[in-house]
Amino acid sequence: MSAIYTAFFTYVIITSITPGPNNILALSVATQYGLQRSTKVIAGMFCGYIVLMLLCGLFTYHMVSLLPVITPWLTWVGAAYIVWLAWGIAKSDIKAASEDSEGITALTGFGLQFVNVKIILYGVTSISTFVLPYTQNIYWILATSLLLAFIALVSNLAWAVAGKLLQSQFQKYGKAINMTLAATLLYCATQLFA
Repeated sequence: MSAIYTAFFTYVIITSITPGPNNILALSVATQYGLQRSTKVIAGMFCGYIVLMLLCGLFTYHMVSLLPVITPWLTWVGAAYIVWLAWGIAKSDIKAASEDSEGITALTGFGLQFVNVKIILYGVTSISTFVLPYTQNIYWILATSLLLAFIALVSNLAWAVAGKLLQSQFQKYGKAINMTLAATLLYCATQLFA
């Protein structure tokens, strides 16, 4: 049984720490606005994670057979939203954020979760692969869903800290950093169709 736990944690940590829309957004916001101000969008993402992971758990528990039908639609909607985020990052101003500048809101972070195919597949795959073959107990599924949300939060915080560490470099190379982050988001969008 310990092998399944090792496989589960390896999968979820690697999946959550690799670049994706949430991690890149956390990095970008922390780089431009600072770590403290990035907590709004990260809190929004976390609230979205909790809701979405619970929905993924319930969905997987009840309707695994529907996933192939809705995945193509989620992919297109998710790709469009990620391209929109990339456009916003690419055209954003390089100046240091002023004290009254709002930046990206918690609602943006929250909304991203519901069109982010990577995080949806992260939840559905984790539960269908590592939980359902061993138990169909709804409490285990819900607990795993909450654990997945927490691991994703830790990953976003790690990327935000990296963004804070890059903040001084952002003042020098902001346009290049924004273009790189936007290109990375565009890559994420194209990988949804790979």
